[in-house]
Amino acid sequence: MKIFSFSLPIPTIDDALVNALYGRYSDMSIGSHHGQMYVACDREAACLESAIDSAVTDLWAMGIHPLRIELDIPELAA
Repeated sequence: MKIFSFSLPIPTIDDALVNALYGRYSDMSIGSHHGQMYVACDREAACLESAIDSAVTDLWAMGIHPLRIELDIPELAA
């Protein structure tokens, strides 16, 4: 298993839902950038697709619907 990092921009959610998310998932954190809320994930899985799928499924179960997926792709040395 490997840890995959990615962000999921989400619609604005209230503090109760933020606290519920923190209480349930230790591999997710909530942030905001230029007025856009997002969930940052460090999800352990066999592959990136499984990591994203499980995180999105977990958020949907809480009534949070991600807007898109953002990956941090490291720059390669020239």
